[in-house]
Amino acid sequence: MLIWEVRGVNFVINMLLLTGFSLLYTWLQHAEFHLPIWRRLREASQIALTIGFLLLYHLASELRIMEAHDRKGLGWSYLAFQIGVLLFAMILKRSSWLFLSLSVVLLFWYWWLPNVSWWGYFYVVSVLLLAEADRFGWRIIDRPLVFYPFCLLFSAPFLWANWISLRGIEVSWWVELAECFVVYYLIWLIYYQLKRRDERQAILLCEASKDNLTKLNNFRIFNDDLQRAFDQYHEKGTQYSLYTFDIDFFKRVNDRYGHLEGNAVLKGVATELNRLLPKISSNAKAYRVGGEEFSFMVFDDQTQHGSPNEVANQVREAIGKLVFKTKQGDQFQITISLGQAQIDAEDQNYLDIYKCADQRLYRSKEAGRNWVTTSGKLLN
Repeated sequence: MLIWEVRGVNFVINMLLLTGFSLLYTWLQHAEFHLPIWRRLREASQIALTIGFLLLYHLASELRIMEAHDRKGLGWSYLAFQIGVLLFAMILKRSSWLFLSLSVVLLFWYWWLPNVSWWGYFYVVSVLLLAEADRFGWRIIDRPLVFYPFCLLFSAPFLWANWISLRGIEVSWWVELAECFVVYYLIWLIYYQLKRRDERQAILLCEASKDNLTKLNNFRIFNDDLQRAFDQYHEKGTQYSLYTFDIDFFKRVNDRYGHLEGNAVLKGVATELNRLLPKISSNAKAYRVGGEEFSFMVFDDQTQHGSPNEVANQVREAIGKLVFKTKQGDQFQITISLGQAQIDAEDQNYLDIYKCADQRLYRSKEAGRNWVTTSGKLLN
């Protein structure tokens, strides 16, 4: 009876350890390290963590066998969890270095096993299944009817080789297989919960990054992208441009037609800007930066189709052709004033380009509106 109590306690402790491994492994995979050296060591850390837990379970197994004075001992209690570590690591991260590292670990494990003369065959089968887990991991775990049979197939060479090596098993195969299936379920449950968390975070991040009315990127993303483009310029020399504009006399639209019609204008402008953006550059984003003010950024000037003057007037003319119709049947059109700026070597701050584009926007307004100002040139 005491043996079963000890086995039960070991099982619970091992489940907690496997859970801890899974969470730490996932954290290493998604953590945003600020130092470049830690980003470079991310994969090596995951490999070291995986091998470390495999060795931890192996050492615990050996100590149990020695303590029980029995080759069969309680070593079986740890095999399912070693398999669980392998499965979780390979399924959640497609990595040739991880695959090669674990292949070497398995080579030593099978070679070390006593009484297994055909260990090479077991090793080859395990490596082939390891390769399948590496290649199709996400598709396997996303389908429970595929995942559980695959896990059982993956475990088979380990269980068989261990049975030959220990010349038996101190509990029934049903107990051992039940433990394996509990481990499989734990792996799937952790993956499922992490997947749901990531999906919720993605939804929240999307909501936090979008303007509620126009669905364009909001000012927070605009600010982040300005900083990122500025950093890229200083790291790689990538030239970028910023265009910012607002709707002329927008207050009159609200006063005359109401705020609902004003909102319709904002959404219409956003839709047109999104339509134009792929024609302007393959590397550009649009933003609503506040009120009736919009911006779009070309992150690499070499991807821009046309000169700044051509792009600015293309946007001004396209938005000027939009026709808005009220519920009462009235029709009206709008104009915009636009300012453009390119990154300058003398810019000291990532916001300098925005300040420059904004100043040029107001030059366009002072000229009478429905103008664009690019690189100091005022155009209509």
